[in-house]
Amino acid sequence: MELQGIFSGMSVSGSGLAAERKRIDLIAKNIANAETVAPPGGRPYRRQEAIFRTVLEGETEVAGGVRVAEVLEDTATALREVHDPSHPFADPATGNVTYSNVNMAYEMVDLISASRAYEANLRASSTYKDMVTQSLRILEA
Repeated sequence: MELQGIFSGMSVSGSGLAAERKRIDLIAKNIANAETVAPPGGRPYRRQEAIFRTVLEGETEVAGGVRVAEVLEDTATALREVHDPSHPFADPATGNVTYSNVNMAYEMVDLISASRAYEANLRASSTYKDMVTQSLRILEA
């Protein structure tokens, strides 16, 4: 077996770790911008989400794993509008203030899911390392 083949399991878990880390970073960014308002004439913050894609044979040295293909803004969820004519960023015509479309409950559920997926990849990587170590010990004997 080639040396590269021995580490393929680690590569797959490593790609999962990197993808979930990016997802967690985006969730943190969403949470940080949950209460931001659109400045007059400006664009409001829109929730961002990572789109994962499977790594196929020929794309890298080792097939398998996942990567973040792109980061998309959530345009399907409506922005939140609050009637507050006293707010400095309120629309003079309507008195409405436009907030981001970040839903904190959804972000917390997504964060738990991403954390669990990260932990699972970490556990898989550790298990694979232990299996390779034990295989090498058997070969020494």
